[in-house]
Amino acid sequence: MGVLPMADRPRGHAGWTVWSHSVPSKLLIVSVEVAAAVSLAASVAVFRGTWRDAVTCGLVVACGLAAAEVSRRAELRRRLFADTPHVNFSSVWTLAGALVLPPALAAVVTVVLYAHLWWRSATADGYVSRFTFNACNVILSCHGTAWVAGELGLLPLDPAVTVHEAALLVATIAVYFLVNSAIAAVSIALVRDDHSPRQLLGSLTENLLELATLCLGAITALLLAWQPALIVLIFVPLYAVHRTVLPRQLEHAATTDVKTGLLNAVAWRALAEAELERVDRRGGEAGILMIDLDHFRRINNDFGHLAGDAALRAVADAIRGEVPDCERLCGRFGGEEFVVTVPGASAETLERVAGRICRAITRLRVTGIHDRPGARPLSASIGGALYPAVGPTLQEVLLAADAALLAAKYAGRNRVRVRASA
Repeated sequence: MGVLPMADRPRGHAGWTVWSHSVPSKLLIVSVEVAAAVSLAASVAVFRGTWRDAVTCGLVVACGLAAAEVSRRAELRRRLFADTPHVNFSSVWTLAGALVLPPALAAVVTVVLYAHLWWRSATADGYVSRFTFNACNVILSCHGTAWVAGELGLLPLDPAVTVHEAALLVATIAVYFLVNSAIAAVSIALVRDDHSPRQLLGSLTENLLELATLCLGAITALLLAWQPALIVLIFVPLYAVHRTVLPRQLEHAATTDVKTGLLNAVAWRALAEAELERVDRRGGEAGILMIDLDHFRRINNDFGHLAGDAALRAVADAIRGEVPDCERLCGRFGGEEFVVTVPGASAETLERVAGRICRAITRLRVTGIHDRPGARPLSASIGGALYPAVGPTLQEVLLAADAALLAAKYAGRNRVRVRASA
């Protein structure tokens, strides 16, 4: 389930962030909530539940609450580090409810689980409107999934599924995933300036995690339809997923520069050292680029520090676009300086890569800078150095690249200089 990242939850009236959003955001929020209310009212109007349905609903709610309590501390830490749509594990229970319960009771599961989530997260950031919107998103996802499953002839769910029925079950999982992700993505697009796929849809890891959670939800539904007591078996894989996700997220937070999403200086150094060690073992060369954004102080002074941060993010994206495997090769060195490791590079290759980055940066148009009068195109000066030609250590290569960078600055900026020998 995708929700707004912590940093993008603006403050409004006590507990209700909706009042601080733009008009389009308010319209979306109200539209989703009205649609969920209408869907819920329609499901109540045709409700013909049984005592068995009520008992199953109680079992799903109890398991969902127990799972939430067991994982509460880990989930809180994960939320603190989330800067993209956050995936929680309630989808296991909400999807199961959508597949085995009448829509009205599936909505009850969602409301209780999200009310509990709000209650256990009730801090200065625990806004009622955010949890209400997310619950409405899930209700629409559940009702859409149940409708599709019914139209496909999957309901009532039979645990003895055929290959054809298994394929249809996968299709219903896809419906839940797409409806939920689409609503979350549109809401994020309306409240923040960064419209990159990662910010709107979440990282690949988070999306795979959501799909894994939904698969567990489908298995839970099959267990409920077959032998409800066996639902306890879901807790073991669910707990195992929890145990593996948080350390990876903490590792990502410890190695990533917050403003740009590139490696931070410490992590980049460690990976650059490893690359140079590979060169020592196997022979060949490697290059290091140091990139410095020209006149960055002027950007901060003329347009403000938020515009400066936007420029840094834009430059980082430009570098990503020109450097394959940027996740392990590119970093923010500090301030407005970036560094890139170029494996197997000759002097010509290093100069060619640096030239592409230079040109990509000059093509950038940054909101908050280039939509205002007097703005100049961004530019960067780049210095490069080859290992082991300029020295036997990373520090010496960095010093040589820094000297080449200064030469590029003195030569007029927005250009490249490469040191190919000591």
